[in-house]
Amino acid sequence: MTPSNPDDAFLREVDEGVRRDQVASLWQRYGIVSIVVVVVLLAALAGWLWWRDQSAGKAGVAGEEFARAVEQLDVGEGARARPVLDRLATDGPAGYAPLARMVQASDAVASGDTARAVKLLDAVAADSKVGQPLRDAALIKSVRLGFDGLPPATVVDRLKGLAVPGNPWFGIAAEMTAIAQLKAGKPDAAKPLLTAIVLDESNSPSMRGRAAQLALSLGVDQRTLKLDAAAPSAASASTPAASPQPAP
Repeated sequence: MTPSNPDDAFLREVDEGVRRDQVASLWQRYGIVSIVVVVVLLAALAGWLWWRDQSAGKAGVAGEEFARAVEQLDVGEGARARPVLDRLATDGPAGYAPLARMVQASDAVASGDTARAVKLLDAVAADSKVGQPLRDAALIKSVRLGFDGLPPATVVDRLKGLAVPGNPWFGIAAEMTAIAQLKAGKPDAAKPLLTAIVLDESNSPSMRGRAAQLALSLGVDQRTLKLDAAAPSAASASTPAASPQPAP
């Protein structure tokens, strides 16, 4: 069908030509940019995949080296293990650095260098990049090692976040806090902690027994502790513990 008006046909042709020119202009203006963006994104993805594979490979190697170093320490081959642990503690990948420092601390304790062990553990406990469970474990170990030389107020302050019922470290943290309170001459502050330890059945029998002895020696009612009068722990608590110390 021929157009009724030749001018209309001409105008449509002109309009189509202008649109083609606009599309071509947009492609020239933005098409190259789009290609560049896609290329950059693909390069970034390739780089991330390469980094992930490299990291996984390094973590696997570090894991093998770490396990081997621990085994060597266990069999008395510290001379071979320590350089590896030193390197992992400095730049070990995927969390092996704090683990290596924890093992270094244990090695320092075995060598009689408690001060170095405490320093290593405190570094792990203060490192915000380390997972909280490992930081808490390092803090507990550090306080246990330095307990005798720490002011009671320092022990209480450092463990206040862990000496809370429900915390995985509650038992040992509460025990050390209670003993610190006793050393500070504050038995009334120690009683609730000792009672909570006794009542928490997730704690070991030996820990609950120690806490019961101390609590009873401080005048806590046996019924409060829910102890059987004939129980060995209650019977043995007739005299106060001589010099309470945190569990080894």
